[in-house]
Amino acid sequence: MEFSQADYMNDDSEGWDDNSPTIFKGFSSAITTQRHCLEKLADYGFKIDAYQNHEFPTHIIREGDKKIKDVVKEHVLPFLPAKSLMRFKAVSKEWDKWIACPLLSHQQSFSCQSFSGYFCQDMKMGWDTETMFLSLDHSTSGVPCPALDFLPEVVKILSSCSGLLLCQGSEKYYVCNPATQDWKMLPLPQCYHGEEPAVALAFEPSLRNIEAYYHVICAFPMLGQPIIGFEIYSSESNTWSCSSAYCTDIENPRLVGGGFYMNGVAYYETKSNEVLAFDVKVEIPAIISLPDQVGRRGSLTQMEGELCYVAANNECGNVFLIDIYQGMEMILKRTVSVNLGPDRSFTQACKVLPCVNSDAVAIHSGQYIHFYHISEQKVESIASSFTMGRGKKFLPYTNSLAMLHELKEP
Repeated sequence: MEFSQADYMNDDSEGWDDNSPTIFKGFSSAITTQRHCLEKLADYGFKIDAYQNHEFPTHIIREGDKKIKDVVKEHVLPFLPAKSLMRFKAVSKEWDKWIACPLLSHQQSFSCQSFSGYFCQDMKMGWDTETMFLSLDHSTSGVPCPALDFLPEVVKILSSCSGLLLCQGSEKYYVCNPATQDWKMLPLPQCYHGEEPAVALAFEPSLRNIEAYYHVICAFPMLGQPIIGFEIYSSESNTWSCSSAYCTDIENPRLVGGGFYMNGVAYYETKSNEVLAFDVKVEIPAIISLPDQVGRRGSLTQMEGELCYVAANNECGNVFLIDIYQGMEMILKRTVSVNLGPDRSFTQACKVLPCVNSDAVAIHSGQYIHFYHISEQKVESIASSFTMGRGKKFLPYTNSLAMLHELKEP
């Protein structure tokens, strides 16, 4: 495994080039979208008198001689995106050492799960495609090398999960962390996955997952048969294994693009109105039927911790109709009509993009990506250099310091 985190830790965060678009509707800071515990901590004044008057939670002030900088270091830094953390290296040598510490990387990987932006490629360009990163907030979230030039060859992006990316070279798969430029080349699989493999990266940072184990799950059609097989890579053993499970109930065995993983299950869209689900732990496949009317402009997404399928249609002018289907039964939970502006007399094609750890619906239309926040009923937009069209791939990304598991020699 190649490892360049030390070089990354010496980079100035201001030097990161993340191809960030111009934001024209004031996208709110990513820091304010962190977990509720950080928001709760922000309610306390970071002043010496506040600390002395015991305005902080009791679990923070157990040590009577703890300084305010130590409170921030221990209870705020783990909740910040990777790019924001780099700016705090200059506070002191102690902080510089702490931010480079694997323990903080582990804490930050499961504490900071906010949606940071998209990695995107134009897949119609083949191997000549350029990888770009669209940040939702250039000041807080970004990567030092959005083109992924630190990898040993040109790659196609396939799947993302909790700050890690799964990519495909001419023959090999790569798992990398774009924020740290840490990467690992996977061994060759046993089965043929096809030229456009349906693979999902599964990574769940947690207090228990200290070793940062992850899996890659490929769903592939059996040659000449309407059957889907599964092959699973485990970083713990650094091996691929063919699952004994098969899916024979699917209407159309042709799968679309990379997979989507959440809460222990990998999901794959198909050419028919079905979603293939695969429970990674018990290795059991299942079929989720989508409503006939959703068409091909929808997307699987994660909303408020649940699996959703969101479809959108430009009804007239700048008015878009959003349908949100939720749960394993894919029941229509909500229909929203929203004005995405600017005013125009014609309709545009649109495509829903996947989101993670957010209540927002992302709609790609023309040269913009519009985010409709369900709870706030607010629309925010970013400019995209990718115009709406087929073959455009957008992977949701979390700006994480997650470290890749390295298999120890026996």
